[in-house]
Amino acid sequence: MAEDFVRIGDRERERTAEALAEHFAAGRLTRDELDQRTAVVLQARNGLDLKEVLADLPGLSAGVEPLPTRGAVDRSVADQARRLWRAVGLLPWAVFAGFFVLIWLFTGAGYFWPVWPIMGWGIAVVIGGVLAHTLPEVYLERQQNRRSAPGCVDQRALGQHL
Repeated sequence: MAEDFVRIGDRERERTAEALAEHFAAGRLTRDELDQRTAVVLQARNGLDLKEVLADLPGLSAGVEPLPTRGAVDRSVADQARRLWRAVGLLPWAVFAGFFVLIWLFTGAGYFWPVWPIMGWGIAVVIGGVLAHTLPEVYLERQQNRRSAPGCVDQRALGQHL
């Protein structure tokens, strides 16, 4: 599988080491086997290394969760862009719009002057929101088209066969 060749991080190593400790506690491993396998886990670079350590033990997936697919990672980036827009664009605009209206109310509520800063800033917020909701999708479509273009070599797939 392609995920087997993706590099892993400390979290995956720790999870696998915990699974080995559980197998040791259940009597499936001797102390020497635990030490040897833990040393391999700490030096593991990809998911295949972790699977090999757990291959002869029941419940192989106990310590190794499947890595997220490329599409899932891309979707999470798009979601982060939307959350960032809400936190950096929409929220401050709403706070200051309320602040401008309060000032207007406390200063006599005559001519509704807050409409100008609210509208001016609001236009920028709307443009930012449109971009935050459309640009990640456009980017993802372009990435998909590049991968499926004729003559395009997927480097990740190529790495599996080396």
